[in-house]
Amino acid sequence: MDKFLKTTSWLYDRAYTRSLMAGQELIYDDAAEWYVRTRGITAEQMNDTLNGMCINNRRNASVNPLAIERRTYESLAEEAGMTLDEYMNSAYNPRMGDFLRSGGVELKCDGAAAAIVCATEKIPEIAKNLKHKPIEILGIGSAACEATTPHFEVRATEEAVRQVYELTGLSGEDLDLFYANDFIITSHLVSAEIAGYLPYGEGWKYICEGRTAWDGDKPINTNGGRTSFGHAHAASGLADMYEACKQLWGECGDHQVKVAPRTAMLRGYGGAQNVAAVVIRTMED
Repeated sequence: MDKFLKTTSWLYDRAYTRSLMAGQELIYDDAAEWYVRTRGITAEQMNDTLNGMCINNRRNASVNPLAIERRTYESLAEEAGMTLDEYMNSAYNPRMGDFLRSGGVELKCDGAAAAIVCATEKIPEIAKNLKHKPIEILGIGSAACEATTPHFEVRATEEAVRQVYELTGLSGEDLDLFYANDFIITSHLVSAEIAGYLPYGEGWKYICEGRTAWDGDKPINTNGGRTSFGHAHAASGLADMYEACKQLWGECGDHQVKVAPRTAMLRGYGGAQNVAAVVIRTMED
């Protein structure tokens, strides 16, 4: 039976309302169920991991002046007279499905972001008039699968990552930073493992140990992610690019990552169908 489940895993899509494009929380609970089944962890470990991602995102946001929610979960638990674990598993953070809790869902907000983009061959001419060293877009992978594809986010992310690594010759070992559109928070665990930024089947441990917070050795969503920084929808992807560039320039102040980064991946996800994997790198002098 175990062999059968492994070979037919794509059939077991938790999102049984996907074809109706209804019940979004059920659709995005699928990634957690898929991870539990394919990595062999328990539901309790996944619950700890989901809470860990929320805690890490909020820690990142707490030192980011642009984030819309900067109160740490530790401070909220203290206000409620609870331990952190009690708070994260209480009515303050209720379940919205078998796995997903309210803390793992986007905080909608207004926002805007901008970037100056030019052709690579024009950089020497333009750079002399710019304050910052240019950052090069090494490659982009993109997948736009039909929205009812089983385990859609997983399959689309795999394809986008495959494309950008094939184009650039890079791998997850070359990445210093990782950003993921995590308007449903499971996204940053699943996509970071698919990209090889976190080791297969071990990413949940990194999260629970705090290693993916801004001051850890595998930082993810240093701005606080969609659940704490906020999600302005069309502007959010470029807001991630802003944060990634500031980190690569070493200009993030109180939430500057410990090791000077050079290469970052941004995994975008939007429109219910479109996934992109973008790799950027600081240019050599």
